[in-house]
Amino acid sequence: MHVCDAWMSRTSGTPHHLDACRVSRIASCAILTTGGRPAAIPLSSWMSRSRSRGCDGHSPLVWMQEGTHMPAHHLRWIEITTLASGLPLRLAEHTFSGGQPGPSVGITAAIHGDELAPVEALRQLAARLQSAELRGTVRIVPVVNPLSFQAQTRNTPQDMTNLNRVFPGDRNGWLSEQLAATFVAEFLPGLDALLDLHAGGALPTVDYAYIENDPDLSAAFGTKVLYRGPGFPGTFSHVAVSRGIRTVVTELGGGLLRDREYIARTVAGLENALRHLGVLPGEVTRRTDQIVIEQLDTLRPNQGGLLVPGVGVDQLGEVVEQGTLLGTVYNPQTFEMLQELHAPHPRNLMILTRGAATRVEAGDYGYMLAPV
Repeated sequence: MHVCDAWMSRTSGTPHHLDACRVSRIASCAILTTGGRPAAIPLSSWMSRSRSRGCDGHSPLVWMQEGTHMPAHHLRWIEITTLASGLPLRLAEHTFSGGQPGPSVGITAAIHGDELAPVEALRQLAARLQSAELRGTVRIVPVVNPLSFQAQTRNTPQDMTNLNRVFPGDRNGWLSEQLAATFVAEFLPGLDALLDLHAGGALPTVDYAYIENDPDLSAAFGTKVLYRGPGFPGTFSHVAVSRGIRTVVTELGGGLLRDREYIARTVAGLENALRHLGVLPGEVTRRTDQIVIEQLDTLRPNQGGLLVPGVGVDQLGEVVEQGTLLGTVYNPQTFEMLQELHAPHPRNLMILTRGAATRVEAGDYGYMLAPV
């Protein structure tokens, strides 16, 4: 995308906030100049030098050079409501607009606030998109539920509701329902594709992707295991699919184990999916060892305590035989063995595990396996 000729902020090296705000309303771009020459300003530099917020909640963020095709980057805030503290509840949406027509792709993370690895993956992807040759538009909301993210919990602390079970929401319902309703109305319109990122949460580690309504898009993300099965009602992806949006949901990482590997795989999967969609240039890579499963079983302990693993994260995507000891629950105070969890099927493909000693409540996610 070329330099915006209109609305140029001419300063002596310091961004002029008012002019930049005017620019963002007109063209979603701001040209910062030093001595009359356009200068490329990185996002991190702009953010550190322009802390005050104006533009009706929008931040003018663009760095461009004459003759280049660097995408315009615009940050806006999706306003949800006012919290009891008097502070606003709002969601940051980053939009990267290429200089050539193409699809509009939405990418989301942290619908569950204890799934942190996808948020870091999106931070890294955003840094790469700043200098990418882009067709169409990429819209990123890295933290869909800031309240559960702050508490690092799966559910929204204020109403103890799983946000990803109440979509499309209710503007007059619980706080989580109001968040869901506003987010659906603000984010889904205009999307051609949705990439919704999840992980195992604070304690488990998981490794697979859902096949929703576009098997090739799911395959492009590069996970070994693809799950084609009934989803949960009330999920964000379910609403997207019902509106004809090409959708993939990924479950990668969690448990703070091998985070660097899972973050790198998530970034690589996102870039490959964007190539598949025609947003990024380059050849789409294909895995030849992918497995499609249609049954996914969850093993939940019926005793709480300290869960000591019998299998590690390195077993994800591998087959274990029937009777394999997956983990043992102990009373953390008396050291009494309370329960052993064993692989139930003759051959079990490991999908989710707990790779370290963790606390567990009765009914928690313990392990997920698929019969093969």
